[in-house]
Amino acid sequence: MTPSEDPRTTSADTLDTDVLIVGYGPVGQSLAALLGGAGHRVIVCERRFGRYETPRAGHFDHEIMRIFQAMGTAEAVDRIADPARLYEFLDPDGEVLARLPREWDAPSGWEASYHFYQPELEEVLDAAVREIPTVDLRFGHAVVDLRRGTDHVAVTLEGGSVLTARYVVGADGANSVVRDLCGIGTEDLGFRGDWLVADIRPRPGAPALDIPHTGQVLNPARPNHMGRVAQRYFRWEFMLVDGDDPAEMATPDTVWKLLKPWIGPDEGELIRQTVYQFRSIVADTFRAGPVLLAGDAAHVMPPFLGQGMSSGIRDAATLGWIFDLVLRGAADPQLLDLYTASRRPQVLAYIEESIRIGTVVCETDPVRAAQRRETLRSATELPPPFQPPAAAGFREGDPLAGHLGIQPLLRTKDGRTQRSDDALGNGFTLFSLAELDAAAGAAAADLESSIGLRSVVVGTPDGLQEEGETLSRWMAEAGVVAVLVRPDFYVLGSVSEPADVSALLAALRPALSLTRRRPGESSAGD
Repeated sequence: MTPSEDPRTTSADTLDTDVLIVGYGPVGQSLAALLGGAGHRVIVCERRFGRYETPRAGHFDHEIMRIFQAMGTAEAVDRIADPARLYEFLDPDGEVLARLPREWDAPSGWEASYHFYQPELEEVLDAAVREIPTVDLRFGHAVVDLRRGTDHVAVTLEGGSVLTARYVVGADGANSVVRDLCGIGTEDLGFRGDWLVADIRPRPGAPALDIPHTGQVLNPARPNHMGRVAQRYFRWEFMLVDGDDPAEMATPDTVWKLLKPWIGPDEGELIRQTVYQFRSIVADTFRAGPVLLAGDAAHVMPPFLGQGMSSGIRDAATLGWIFDLVLRGAADPQLLDLYTASRRPQVLAYIEESIRIGTVVCETDPVRAAQRRETLRSATELPPPFQPPAAAGFREGDPLAGHLGIQPLLRTKDGRTQRSDDALGNGFTLFSLAELDAAAGAAAADLESSIGLRSVVVGTPDGLQEEGETLSRWMAEAGVVAVLVRPDFYVLGSVSEPADVSALLAALRPALSLTRRRPGESSAGD
């Protein structure tokens, strides 16, 4: 099934909005904040009559905090999130088998990992969205139909009212109505498991809980997980095994029996308990013409890497800059094809790694489980945190292209030390360790006027000074003198010689389908 055709034609000025976002979880909130912050008209339709106040996700990483920084919410998020510094594999008796490294120099200028309580995060993001005058939030608005016109999408809501938009984004969860209305198929990667999830808030005066930030217990009798969800909340997860009744497992009596080794009802409040089915699913495409998918509507993964929500917010960050260029007329709408090409392979990599770890955690055969515990116990070195590159729109053969860019600390001319995004603002950035020649300077000036490129010379007498050597050491180790970075912080390309900077910049225009329109001049949709 594909969206029905709407015979009406419209102009951008007569449409209700530029982008209609369906769903108001963290992904929809982030996209609304990014697009609204860039001045675009956004309507958000949420079928519920208020925010969903139940915790679900509990982890995000440094890259996501940098996206929050771009939204202007990082300081507020930092107040409700806690650094997550221990990821441990435990044997059935609680003995540590191995620790995954989480204390490392993350490239984004923030702590490597964080835990949080989702209702608190959504409250922070909601407050930011409500400050943006171009964003219109509409609760109690369920989408029932989509009709595609020549230059717009007509969205029918429950009750019969219709909204028109240039583009629609389905951020409406794993059971996405938008995905179904567009007839987008999905691929099941084969992981499936039922788990009881219980969130606990210790009562005032209760003894401190001595559990890991994140602990995976390799117990073949009942694999389980325990961890912090910020300092104020804790989460336990127990895999259902043969003979378990999901309804019985979710009763308070059963939950407290399972939690008895750590906490009881006199010490803790049971916030919620439910049985989830962990799955591994990805949409065949994240785009059907003017309708796009983000977050769980596009992909669902097991939670063992804690990358489900983070992957959705990466979707929002990528969509944010692509939409910005297209809506301003700076890029042809065909640039939207880059979204699936860039995001889907990276999401698949995260899903596959989550399945790999989940296969170790979920082993119920006693012999194989013992073998896996011994393998972990004898490991002398565990791999660094998993960070697959983005997949498309980059220079082939480039040592840095597709990888996350560094956010260094810069000393500004007024003597302050700031993270580079705060010092420079958001957008495309060229970092160079050498002064630009005339050709590169002219190319940079052209891109500054068309897409807001910031070109920054670091470390020269007339340039900005770096605090420390994070950026310069990273570039030196890669053997490059200039790096071009997208607004979602992934490296587009780099060069090893100053004379090649102009060619790097010249390649940006065809790579991003950039037009010669003046910024602000409208372009037709596709």
